[in-house]
Amino acid sequence: MPRAAAHRRHACGGRDAVCAARRHLAPTTATAPPAASTRTGPPAMRTAARESPTGGLDNPAAAEFDAAMEIHRADPSYRSRTLLLLAFTVLLCAVLLLLLEAWLGRIDGQLAQSDPDTVRRWLRGLLAGLGIGLAVPAALLGAGLRRLGLASRIEGRFPPRAWKTLRDVRVLRDAAALRWARRAERAGLAAIALAASLLLWAAWAWWRFG
Repeated sequence: MPRAAAHRRHACGGRDAVCAARRHLAPTTATAPPAASTRTGPPAMRTAARESPTGGLDNPAAAEFDAAMEIHRADPSYRSRTLLLLAFTVLLCAVLLLLLEAWLGRIDGQLAQSDPDTVRRWLRGLLAGLGIGLAVPAALLGAGLRRLGLASRIEGRFPPRAWKTLRDVRVLRDAAALRWARRAERAGLAAIALAASLLLWAAWAWWRFG
């Protein structure tokens, strides 16, 4: 019995030595750290293009993205003129609103002392002038939208090459450009119809109070 136990201990010791030798000879596989995330989506490309000294020309992925998405660049001078005109219009409207109350008070006093024919002629001129004054910008807006839609359909792109924009916009082609061209034409047609309605209203007011 003692001899058998010693034999078993010797066999177990041999197996332990073999296992230890195998562990020593086994190749150590180090876990490689995860590679840094390389974002190739559009936001990453745009960021890389902005931060690059060459504007992204040295980045093939950014260059491929710019080639895939065509951009219609804004006109800085047109944007400056438009913003100045908008600021001037807002200031002018504010001044006119401040003067409107005093002007209406004077007109009310004058009309109260006038005969009915004078009041009718004054009212006719006021309503006709208001209708024409609103019809002119509506007609100009409608004509501009119609030109935009027509040029987009002819060139097959939206917006057209010669069209000036306030900011950089994505160029649409083919079916998408045609859809936007039709929308612009429909909006222009609606503005022209509004202008025609205002002119008819002005004509009616001129006839009604004549």
